[in-house]
Amino acid sequence: MPCDTRQSPMVIRVVLRFTGDADEEILVNTLNHAVSRYPLLSCRIGKKDGELTWLHGTPEPICVSYAKGSIFEPHSGHVEKSIDLSETAGLHTEIVMMEDGVKVVMDAHHAVTDGNGLRQVITDWLHLYHCAVGDLVPRLPVIDRDRLQQRHRFPQPAAVDPISFRDAVRNLMVTIKGRTSRWTRTARSGREHQRAAHSYCVEHLLTPEQNDQIQHRIREWGVTLNTLVMASCMSTFAQQSPCKSPGKHITFLNPTDLPLPSDRTLAPTKRFGFAFVRRRRADCLSPAQMIQSIHNEMLYVRSNYIGAEFIKGLSTVFRIPAGFKMLQWLGLYVPSMQWTCLGNVTRGGRRLMLRKDGVLCFGLLKLATATAFASSSDQVPLSIATCEAGSRITLTVRSSPAFISAEATNSFAAALVDQMCTFELPAKESAGKVIEESQGC
Repeated sequence: MPCDTRQSPMVIRVVLRFTGDADEEILVNTLNHAVSRYPLLSCRIGKKDGELTWLHGTPEPICVSYAKGSIFEPHSGHVEKSIDLSETAGLHTEIVMMEDGVKVVMDAHHAVTDGNGLRQVITDWLHLYHCAVGDLVPRLPVIDRDRLQQRHRFPQPAAVDPISFRDAVRNLMVTIKGRTSRWTRTARSGREHQRAAHSYCVEHLLTPEQNDQIQHRIREWGVTLNTLVMASCMSTFAQQSPCKSPGKHITFLNPTDLPLPSDRTLAPTKRFGFAFVRRRRADCLSPAQMIQSIHNEMLYVRSNYIGAEFIKGLSTVFRIPAGFKMLQWLGLYVPSMQWTCLGNVTRGGRRLMLRKDGVLCFGLLKLATATAFASSSDQVPLSIATCEAGSRITLTVRSSPAFISAEATNSFAAALVDQMCTFELPAKESAGKVIEESQGC
């Protein structure tokens, strides 16, 4: 894959923290059961009749280890994880038994699952564990494996009218017009860049007070977590990036879900598209003035199935010899940063597991936190992600060493959390009604 490189491996990481006592054997067995429901998680890429194709295989063995310390220590630092799908399956899992609970680290190649798909696997796993330790009958839906053959198609929903040619041209011009604000590359030799081919990650487990501050702002503005984080990121980037040109556009890449009703039985890799949100750097210095316009833009993208247009265009480019390299050379569709939201991992489990005092329980285990780390992208300095477990929000920032040092990454992450928690509140007369969306973020 041209976008899966040593400097930017397409690997999503999810970290789960559980408190309470766990049955190690059942934990491993039920995870293997959950993974077996989704064939892509066990496949490898190989050649058949001279062409690359998915080959059936076995899942990667689950690693179980023991360590001292607390599960709540931040999961930050340098990450070198990559997954070669020609040699291994696309999901690698480590279960760490610690003094105050269990910590699970799941690394998945983006070709076999996206964030929502990984959340689906986690929900299945926790339900199966809950049933196994409680001697209950599992109530998971049957997965339609044949639908995997259709996951690359984006049929227009019957309830959504196709966009006009005029709107398509306008959307294209809005996406590519004007120069993009970019983080300056670090002055390193080629050998130093090779040694620094890993990314640097920062994890913030938001405190209950910080969660309350963010939720208060979401309610007051009548927006979603997705919109609040986007406006906060663009503002933080405008303040922290070395590029100070007010006329350049800060370009934000945000994956958007494009599910069909029948996709509820589709295995982990869902249908999703991309939204490119752009604002002049000068406008980003006042985030409160742009948050409503960002919210309206994302409503337009989702309600009109706009996210699929980029995927269809990219598919066309790949059919042109050297088409993708030409896009990279032109610098088109290379964002200032990217952001994704794994969503609330407890959402799909509400009907499958026991909930006590707002916390999901299975056996004697309780889900304390869930954290998502977005995959890094080629030529993109920052990848930001949020995740929720009930009312607990976690935020991560992953940076490319070709652009940003570890110190600057820590500074950016701290400034972003502060921006989200202190985001200016709207005047009472302009506060909108809370908008509930099916994805909840």
